[in-house]
Amino acid sequence: MKTKRWALLLLLLMLFCTACGKDGEKKSSEENGGGETTPAATEAPQTTEEIMVEKSLGSRGNNYRLKKFLEKVRAGEQVTVAFLGGSITEGYNAGTETTFSTLVTDYLNTNYGTGSNVTCLNAGLSGTPSILGLIRSDRDVFYAEPDLIFIEFAVNDGSSQMDDNGFESLLRKALTQPQEPAVIVLNSVTDEGYTCQDNMNTIAFQYGVPSVNVKTAIWPYIEAGTGDFKWSDWADDSAHPNASGHLLYSKFIIHLIELLDAAEIEEPKELPAKFVMGSDHTGMKMVDRSMNSDLITITDSENYSENGDLDSFDKGWTKLEGENGSFAFTFTGKALYMVFKDTTDSRYGTAEIYVDGERVYELEGNSEDGWNNPATAMVYTSKESAEHTVIVRMKDGDEEKRFSILALGLVP
Repeated sequence: MKTKRWALLLLLLMLFCTACGKDGEKKSSEENGGGETTPAATEAPQTTEEIMVEKSLGSRGNNYRLKKFLEKVRAGEQVTVAFLGGSITEGYNAGTETTFSTLVTDYLNTNYGTGSNVTCLNAGLSGTPSILGLIRSDRDVFYAEPDLIFIEFAVNDGSSQMDDNGFESLLRKALTQPQEPAVIVLNSVTDEGYTCQDNMNTIAFQYGVPSVNVKTAIWPYIEAGTGDFKWSDWADDSAHPNASGHLLYSKFIIHLIELLDAAEIEEPKELPAKFVMGSDHTGMKMVDRSMNSDLITITDSENYSENGDLDSFDKGWTKLEGENGSFAFTFTGKALYMVFKDTTDSRYGTAEIYVDGERVYELEGNSEDGWNNPATAMVYTSKESAEHTVIVRMKDGDEEKRFSILALGLVP
């Protein structure tokens, strides 16, 4: 009998405690302004795209210049955004309306500007590395005094001194423009995983320049082969993003812009006192028949017509077919680059370059890799500026073939 009594008392006690708990919950809920309790919300797992967007951040850099740029956009000022790069920037395989340059400009106009106060300047040109971007930068970009500049050459550059000179000098030249533009580096990747992002990020970090890394974002999925994200989702060939790839690329860039905009503005970043990896060629001048022609004195141009032989470089000099001859000039400077046409056309041959009487280079105007593209070679460099004589003559056996000098890059 005692056992039953104790069991009954225990049951009543449990019921009383349960009721007290419910009253406590109700009271607590009412005190907090709610009549009912709801289970804690659980965060949805990130999508593959969201993860890639987060991982696309390369160097955060310094946000001072970008914040100042966005202030101009918000204030309704007319601003120019320049995109300097190769065929990826140009939009090869993507169409003119779906390139990341167009999408990012539209985003800035819609989310920060008045709808039309941000102008896009697409200076992408197929087959051009940083050094050629530097050579043509005054002609194609800096004349417009852009307020934000994107630089994209990570799949066109290599690891040579010329590449280091080109990229770092271009970065420094952009940052030292009078209007103090914001600068962002874009690092793309090929289907074999090739990119110069590590080298470029090392330099960009020292200059406080933010960057986007495509490989870091997409490559883990491509390498895993799980089908979550495939190379064909990014590009239809070995390097050039398709329309979907450009859309994703624009999201990488927008993520960086929003991230830097959300942070407190930093103090301006001072430029490194010394070059990180390259040589100082920020004073590069493009020379052809229409630009800076006074920097050279032509002493011989027998059988060279005034023709650059490419639409993008049509103010150079081209040796005619079936005629022997040479092209000679003097210049004063510490570095000389030559831009020439590279093609598989058998009518074109190989030229030999002599500087101060010494043969320093052979330039193949007809190579297996050529596709009527501008190619660049560093034919002379020195720490000191001095006067030099240059002679271009065809290699033995190619005397009657064509050769096109598209432009010169000269560092005074």
